[in-house]
Amino acid sequence: MESNKYFEQPYPLIFKYPWPDLVNPHFDQLKEDLEGWLDTDFTFLSPKTRESYKRMGLHGATARMLAIAPTYEHAKACNRFMIWITTFDDYVGFCTVEELDQVHKRIMGIIRGDEPGADAHPHDKIMAQVRDEYLAVTSPEWLETFAYFMDRYIRYGLREEAPFKTTGTFPPRDYFMILREYCIAMYAYEPWAELGLGYVLPKHISAHPVIQRIQALTARIMSWQNDVYSVKREIMGKGEVINLVLIIQHEQNISLDEAIQEVVRIHDADVAEFVALHANLPDFGDWHESVDKYVLYQGMMIQGLNSWYFKDTLRYHSSDQYAVKEYVRPSGNS
Repeated sequence: MESNKYFEQPYPLIFKYPWPDLVNPHFDQLKEDLEGWLDTDFTFLSPKTRESYKRMGLHGATARMLAIAPTYEHAKACNRFMIWITTFDDYVGFCTVEELDQVHKRIMGIIRGDEPGADAHPHDKIMAQVRDEYLAVTSPEWLETFAYFMDRYIRYGLREEAPFKTTGTFPPRDYFMILREYCIAMYAYEPWAELGLGYVLPKHISAHPVIQRIQALTARIMSWQNDVYSVKREIMGKGEVINLVLIIQHEQNISLDEAIQEVVRIHDADVAEFVALHANLPDFGDWHESVDKYVLYQGMMIQGLNSWYFKDTLRYHSSDQYAVKEYVRPSGNS
């Protein structure tokens, strides 16, 4: 098979970036916390699946993406969200649009203050913990930003990809390159920059087209990372359609090597645009230094996630089971 030359190593290549590669000082404690939560809060997953999530080293992604934070409690809140969103994204991976509409309503209600009932799904209860832990270390204004991005992740990401995943149909490339920003869930992490820095950008700045483009580029770059780094597992697993490498290979009927190189070209162009925008930010007045630090933090999150792929995780080069296999369809649904 032509692709074998790539799979002698876990990944076909490793991206390189111009940003600092730092790690949170609470790395070991975050590992202990996350593994403990898997055994206490995620018991709706089988022991085998929980062990597979432990081998993913997700605490490392938290520690590298939130390398700078005011306190351990900030990192702990983000770490709980990390294991929540990873298992959640996997668990609902083959839900229908109708099921996701119900999930969307529940999760957004909880983020905005609803309390899950005693018989609520564990994911709902854990999201309430995430919300409360976030509020303990930040402001309602920050939580509003988090809610905005979570809404877009579920509404324009999970919901929009569902028809393709449930039918095994490749989405068109041009549409997918917009969709991927949202369904990868990376927008939901972007408020970590403000959490780590200890301030929230004013709305007139966060709404600026340059800042919104930088946010989009952050999500896109991390999406292309994932699509390249996960391609081995997804080819072996068969049937994956939410991956730019495989979509390009399918649409253009080209080799895996050519498809990977096209994604690398797209990735590198996005990185170059990000760097150029950062170097030429508009004048944000009294907020200019804070905006500059915010954009740098976004770059550090890209670098941090990249380092996690080859330093901490087995998620994309093992046959471990994901939570998707354990989804329990609500009664009354076929």
